[in-house]
Amino acid sequence: MLKKSLSQHIIKDKNILKKMVSLAQVERDDVVVEIGAGHGDLTKALAEKAGRVYAVELDGSFRNRLDPLEDQYKNLKIIYGNVLDVPFGQFGCGKSIKVVANIPYKITAPILFKLIGERPVIHSAYLTVQREIGERITSRPFSRSYGALSVVCQLVAGTKILLYLKPGLFIPPPKVESAYVAMVFKNEEKDDMDEDMTGFIKACFEHKRKQLRQALVRRYGEKKTTSLYASMCFPPSVRAEEIEPERFKMMYAFLNSGDKDNP
Repeated sequence: MLKKSLSQHIIKDKNILKKMVSLAQVERDDVVVEIGAGHGDLTKALAEKAGRVYAVELDGSFRNRLDPLEDQYKNLKIIYGNVLDVPFGQFGCGKSIKVVANIPYKITAPILFKLIGERPVIHSAYLTVQREIGERITSRPFSRSYGALSVVCQLVAGTKILLYLKPGLFIPPPKVESAYVAMVFKNEEKDDMDEDMTGFIKACFEHKRKQLRQALVRRYGEKKTTSLYASMCFPPSVRAEEIEPERFKMMYAFLNSGDKDNP
């Protein structure tokens, strides 16, 4: 039985599952990690195309459905546990992996930041998320859904919504529409993003409708903030929602060069 507490929503439509695998461009030489195997429907579609599949599932009650799949697919390994505690580096053996998942919506943010943190070993991630989250991941400046999550994700990955999914495709149907999102991690950004930069970006959007200067002055002081605005040619009224992702990286580098000024 599916557990509401674990935000379990299963996709049974084989055509949709095959399309998800196809859009993820899963091939025979790929190592794929699936988050939340559930009944094993996506697991089987992945195992039929990938070279190796590691399916991580928290809910041990699915064992009677999942364990037999290891006999059916010799390239499949089922792992029971919390994916947030599973190091992805153990899967690839030096090779970049792909992540394909219909993830539990209640822990979408922790999973996203888990993948971003583990991106040195991840080539790309293809995730079914709430439509609202998918649009936040892919939004551009000046749009209502553009925010810290947009900037963080787009700094480290190319992002795109590949498919929209109606609630009726899931069992049980969620109360929201869903989106299948691609995140292809950028090689040149493997080591740049860390918790401090993420915290800086979040702070910039803490009051996204207000002028950015107030947040920066609190964090870095008047003098350094004024120098930043001159360097970046920002107008005094600039807001975080108006700034391209790459410019946040430039801002962070400028503000963290040398000693910070006290407010």
